[in-house]
Amino acid sequence: MKDFNEVLGSRILASDICEPLKSCSAVAPADQIRAELERLDFTIAGVRELEASPVIGYVESAALVYGEVRDHLHGLTEVAVIPKATDVVALLTTLQDKPFLYVEGESGIEAILTWVDINKPMVRIYIFGLISLLEMHLSFWVANVYGDDEWIGFLTKERVEAAMHVQGARRGIGQELTLIQCLQLCDKRKLVLRSDALVELFGLGSKRAGKRFFKSVEALRDALAHSQYDLVVRNEWAELLSLIGQVQKTVELSDDRVESDALDSSTRFAGLLW
Repeated sequence: MKDFNEVLGSRILASDICEPLKSCSAVAPADQIRAELERLDFTIAGVRELEASPVIGYVESAALVYGEVRDHLHGLTEVAVIPKATDVVALLTTLQDKPFLYVEGESGIEAILTWVDINKPMVRIYIFGLISLLEMHLSFWVANVYGDDEWIGFLTKERVEAAMHVQGARRGIGQELTLIQCLQLCDKRKLVLRSDALVELFGLGSKRAGKRFFKSVEALRDALAHSQYDLVVRNEWAELLSLIGQVQKTVELSDDRVESDALDSSTRFAGLLW
């Protein structure tokens, strides 16, 4: 997980996915600014004293019903402000309980980043890579726990044949994969949930909770693979971010166990090679 984030996660920054912050004058008529924000389909705007002056706060479109913009001003202490060099790993964590963040550059607050920006291609690439990493860990532990094709007896004939079909197709283009590597996520889910040891290793809590988790991961992977415009329905961004956080944690737990087992193994054979 550490290597994955160093190679990919740390290279996708807030500055790559944020949007310039639209701002208005503190003394502008509130109703006029509300009308303009609604026309642009914006819900918030920054507020400045003068066009070139720093952002002093923000307003919410729904509140702009009387007076001047200043009458509805929220201070910057009420919202999270992040450096533009913040990486996507930290962003996804911070956004879990905040629908938007302000992004600070050399001249102060310059941009805004919202839940909707998770839809952008660079973030999608990171999330898809994270799910692929999870699948690799699932394959490793399924092979480790079941071994020697013992797992075949726990899947339906149709699912095994589907894996064999994938294996044959890959072999046709010069890729030699084990049958386990050709299983779909739904197959790996079933095998993982059959094992109490794997349920515990991945921190799933229970088989029922694990089933919900894997089904949510499958739905997210499908949305990414099919390039759906929105990754969520009914504006369920907080739930999506919580799921991504759980995927990260699951991979980290597996990583820790793999490294621990590798350390034990290397200790037993220390001195055999130099």
